[in-house]
Amino acid sequence: MAAAGTKPPSNAGCVLALVALPFVVLIGIVLGTLVRNDDDEPEEVHDTLESGELDGVSWRVDAVQDVDGQVCIFLYEDDAEDPLNGTCDPQPQDVTYGDQTVVFGRAEADQVEVSVELDNGETVTIETVTAGEGIGGPFYVKVIEGDVNAESLV
Repeated sequence: MAAAGTKPPSNAGCVLALVALPFVVLIGIVLGTLVRNDDDEPEEVHDTLESGELDGVSWRVDAVQDVDGQVCIFLYEDDAEDPLNGTCDPQPQDVTYGDQTVVFGRAEADQVEVSVELDNGETVTIETVTAGEGIGGPFYVKVIEGDVNAESLV
């Protein structure tokens, strides 16, 4: 108990500290987000291996290394951000435009050419290329006459 003529103790300082704490934490989070350096985060890397226009459609084939380091190959149309077709595995891909087909894919390490079996029974040999920007490869891209499907590597 307080002595006669004195005020009882106040808990206002404790209450103020409890009310202010969430605001201080929130301000710290916001400031930390603003000053954080995002330049150190990995970015997806693209390198265009080949491009062209077939049957009135612009296309390009990019080698891509994602932020986790996975290497893939994709075909994009008309500057789209999302690929039309592609793979991260060494399985041949194809996209047909009219009477021509773009055959593309990833090759096994150290391959200088690949042989791709088509659904019409033909086998085409395609030289491999290396992507820039430090993207692991090799890759292959070739425009083939005819509306064909790439079945497998042989």
